[in-house]
Amino acid sequence: AMLAWAAVHLKKEPDASFLAALPLIETHAGDPRNFVRKAVNWALRQIGKRSRALHAPALALAEKLAASSDKTARWIGKDAVKELSDVKQLERLATTRL
Repeated sequence: AMLAWAAVHLKKEPDASFLAALPLIETHAGDPRNFVRKAVNWALRQIGKRSRALHAPALALAEKLAASSDKTARWIGKDAVKELSDVKQLERLATTRL
């Protein structure tokens, strides 16, 4: 949840900080506890929507999780892929300044 908050509110934080968090998200994607599952999903989606540079790595991780055999990771991945592939999100990312 703190990663998701940081991705939204820490505007001056470099993208490298969030790239470094993707392995942490992948590690905890298999945790079946509901609040952990939702927090991991939220963080992955917010990081992917933060910038064009972060979108591709976040989407790649989401697709990897969607193909996972773990039920929780698969749910997180499918939900994140759905949101990160949304036409409106892609248009918004394309029109944002670097």
